[in-house]
Amino acid sequence: MRKPLMMLLLALCAHACGLVDKKPVYRIAFSQCVGDDAWRQTMLEEMRRELSFYPDVEFIYRDANNSSDRQIQQLHELLGMEPDLIIVSPNEAEPLTPVVDEIFRSEIPVIVTDRKTSSGLYHAYVGADNYEVGYLAGQYLANKLHGKGVISEVTGLPGSSAAIERQKGFHAALKPFPNVVLHEQINGQWLIGEAKRQAAQRVDALAASDAIFAYNDQMALGTYEALQEAIPDNDIKIVGVDALPGDRNGLQFVADRMLDASMLYPTGGKECIQTAMAILQDRPYQRENILGSVVVDSTNVKLMKLQADKIIDQQADIDKQQQLFVEQQRIFSDQQRVLNILVVSLVLAIVFAGISFYSLKANWDKNKQLEHQNQEILGQQQRILEMTKAVEGATEAKINFFTNISHEFKTPLSLMIVPIEELLGNGKLPESTHRSLRLIKKNALILQHLVSQLIDLRRVGYEKLQLKAKEGNVTLFCSQVVQAFRPLAQRKSINFRLESDLRQALLWFDEDLMEKLLYNLLSNAFKFTPAEGEIVLRLRELHAKPNEIEIQVIDTGEGIADADIVHLFEPFYQGENHVRGTGIGLSLCKEITALHHGRITVQSQQGQGTTATVTLPRGHRHLQTEEKATTQPTTGSAIGPRETATHLSLLTHEMETGEPMPMAVNPADGSPVKEHSILIVEDHPDMRQFLAEKMSAHFTVYTAAHARAGFDMAHEQLPDLIISDVLMPGELGTALAEKLKADIRTATIPIILLTARGTDEQVATGLSVLADAYVTKPFNVDHLIAQVNNLLENRKLLHRHYSCDVAEFQPASTLSVVDRRFLNELAALIEENIANSEMNVDYLCERLALSRIQLYRKVKSLLDCSVNDYITARRLRKAAVMLQQGEAINSVAYQTGFSSPAYFSTAFKNKYGMSPSLFKKNVVAAGNT
Repeated sequence: MRKPLMMLLLALCAHACGLVDKKPVYRIAFSQCVGDDAWRQTMLEEMRRELSFYPDVEFIYRDANNSSDRQIQQLHELLGMEPDLIIVSPNEAEPLTPVVDEIFRSEIPVIVTDRKTSSGLYHAYVGADNYEVGYLAGQYLANKLHGKGVISEVTGLPGSSAAIERQKGFHAALKPFPNVVLHEQINGQWLIGEAKRQAAQRVDALAASDAIFAYNDQMALGTYEALQEAIPDNDIKIVGVDALPGDRNGLQFVADRMLDASMLYPTGGKECIQTAMAILQDRPYQRENILGSVVVDSTNVKLMKLQADKIIDQQADIDKQQQLFVEQQRIFSDQQRVLNILVVSLVLAIVFAGISFYSLKANWDKNKQLEHQNQEILGQQQRILEMTKAVEGATEAKINFFTNISHEFKTPLSLMIVPIEELLGNGKLPESTHRSLRLIKKNALILQHLVSQLIDLRRVGYEKLQLKAKEGNVTLFCSQVVQAFRPLAQRKSINFRLESDLRQALLWFDEDLMEKLLYNLLSNAFKFTPAEGEIVLRLRELHAKPNEIEIQVIDTGEGIADADIVHLFEPFYQGENHVRGTGIGLSLCKEITALHHGRITVQSQQGQGTTATVTLPRGHRHLQTEEKATTQPTTGSAIGPRETATHLSLLTHEMETGEPMPMAVNPADGSPVKEHSILIVEDHPDMRQFLAEKMSAHFTVYTAAHARAGFDMAHEQLPDLIISDVLMPGELGTALAEKLKADIRTATIPIILLTARGTDEQVATGLSVLADAYVTKPFNVDHLIAQVNNLLENRKLLHRHYSCDVAEFQPASTLSVVDRRFLNELAALIEENIANSEMNVDYLCERLALSRIQLYRKVKSLLDCSVNDYITARRLRKAAVMLQQGEAINSVAYQTGFSSPAYFSTAFKNKYGMSPSLFKKNVVAAGNT
């Protein structure tokens, strides 16, 4: 009920205050070809004079400034405004025809005035008959010259309909007078300046004329002035068109004897508006509104001037009356508005009084309801507080259990580490045992470090660990940390350096906590920065904030996704692109920074690197008394107790990132090179080292830390077998196997996928990429070695069965990697082109980028046969296999690249001692038995 009432009141107020604007009933648009012409200004004045009788019409005016292109553009704009009617005064007929036709077809009424278009598609035309105007001018001059003389013309724009029709009428009127000669014609383009310029240039030709017909009064005046300047007091008769009233117009020119006559050319502005209103109001109207014309010369010019002056005076009186009427209407409107406001105000006062009473009663009822709701809310709050205390108690119990069990881990870890250190000190144990003990010790230390981090996070977050800050040299402190990370930087080929622009290096900080902060930030930087990358530990002053310093760790590593940055400091958070680690370190860094009354931020861009910034305040005024240590630091001492944590960081980094570069493992005692080689692709460094050591007793071993390095190593070394992990950063082992099997150079190498993913679906996925075996973890090393030997032996049997038997291959152990790669490429190239009869030595030389001599020598040294013999032997071996499969002899001959079946039969018999048909028959017979 309130809403309709308020809307009614607003409507009354808007009406009373005159806020509801009266919109126009009709919108009429007028496109004028040129507006600075006197004749067209008169047309515009007539239109506005007539529109004064229609106050509900909005009039839109556009001036094209004598440009057809601009007028076309303006008409398209007007069409987009969707007016009720458009009036067009074309600049030229042909260019304007398409756009006027478009308006006509859009169902918007269009009136063409002054000049017609070429198609005739319009609703109405208003204007004088230009043909009649030209005809009257011709008759007048022929009579003035008594049927004999020379006449010149000053025309308008050649493409405009007015110029075309006036010229036609003028020439038609002169045809009955054979002694009247048309002498000269110049183009004045409807402009006084252009006509004067053209007449001045051709004044000699015009001087021979008895009369000149200019197509409007302005061009007639320009011609008159040019002739007077060149030939004063000449008696050339000049006739124009328009006969407009006012100064510098046709009537004045005729009255002043500048022109002999002017053809009256009505503007039709009044008639255009009348026709437009008839169309809009659905009243009858004429499509062709032809306005009459008359000759104005010395005989009637005074009468015409008097009539024009009288019309102008009357129009001025009408304008004054309209202004007075508007003023009276404004006064009446103001008075009516005041009266309406008073009435509405009275109504509003009554209505608001009723609303106020109603609202007051409603507020009383609501206050009672609110009191009852407040009582319920207080009761709920009390119950929530009780539940919160219970939840806090349960959470505290869980946290205490978590902390206690973390402490319990330390005792068995210590009991593990101490005996291992004792065993490592025993020099009688073999080296293999020492390596296993070192591996156990390293992982025990890593586990101990993770437990310590959990306890530190608990102490900082829940037990409110107390800061023990001392004033120290932060530059020297950071330099000692950097030195501890130097070996890792050198091993990974990372440019690691310390940069400082601190003028005052003293800072209050807790050395133990600050060491943990820097360790975690640098450990992350080394973890995600590849070889040949860069890590900078930078200390800098803030000029805008001299009471603060910044410690930045800048790396050129993988970068962090935007979606991960906002969660970096959450405990145990791991982003999609950073699957290694525990998610504890950065959370601990945030807590340590907060204890120092500082702040930490991370900025990163994927593929370019990460910058972690720790901002710390100078001085000690921000520290409470209990946050300061009781003893002063010894800034010149070494790191001391921090060495264990720093070295542990290096071990943790090795375990989590692995070595980026592949390596070969061979016995160091000078034992002979193994017959077979294998490639191990494993991202876990300990597992990779363990497999390499176990396999190196039987094979030459190559290792790679990720799939991309494994792919490159497979092409470089061409191993006899590949063992690959499945879950690796970057690219999975299944994708690596699929790529290797798709490459003809490595397609025949057996691949064993080694992974902890052992479901039926996962095994099926591994085998679908053509892996030769799928071994799940944990596995038995002896079983794995036996499976490797079986795959190698099977490959050896297949090789003997299908390889060329022209010459015995040298043992694989005696061939270099380069020679093995060459033989693989040569065999693959021949197999790909075996059906090509054009394959010969030159073809192979071109594809292998070798000269004939180099190819001959290389094949001879490795296979002890010529290139052609090798090609023929492979063709015949392929043919024998196809014949065994039952294919036709002629088809086999062409599929193996022989030029004819006869040549194939001869070569086959020389090789196998029987014809292909007999060979095929024997094979079939052997199969039947």
